[in-house]
Amino acid sequence: MSTQSESVVNTSATSVEVTTSAEPSLTSTVTETLSELLATVDQQQRAFRDLHRQLKKLEKEVIREHKRLSKVQKPKRKVVQKPVKVMKSMQRFLKKMGEAEHADGGWTRQVMMRAVAAYVKQKDLQIADNRKNWKPDSTLEKLFTLEKGKLYSFMNINGLISRVVIKKPVSA
Repeated sequence: MSTQSESVVNTSATSVEVTTSAEPSLTSTVTETLSELLATVDQQQRAFRDLHRQLKKLEKEVIREHKRLSKVQKPKRKVVQKPVKVMKSMQRFLKKMGEAEHADGGWTRQVMMRAVAAYVKQKDLQIADNRKNWKPDSTLEKLFTLEKGKLYSFMNINGLISRVVIKKPVSA
């Protein structure tokens, strides 16, 4: 029995010696493997964080877009202007400016305002200091019966158009 225990001791002593002699090479490969694994895990963690940030950003965008789409869009206000009859002088002016008569006969206020504004810009009647104001030339003075030398703004055009619109007789 004593021989068996000695052999076990010898075996264990031998294995310890083998382990100690092979330990530096095993340790270096194990250390390298562990460091590679740690680097891989670290890289995966960074990738996961980036992915998580992108998902959060996408989630916010989806929520924002969903809110925008779920809101009831109010229909845009559409004003259908009725064409009105105008004086002969205004008809000549509008035809000269290239505005076609409406199918129902007459012109809408929108068309007349656009034509007068285009005429003012085309003839360079605007005041240099304030381009919102303009001085009428002889054509506009005759057309709207305007005062000479008085300044008008583009906001006044709608009121001036009222002077050339033929009003329908009121039926009682």
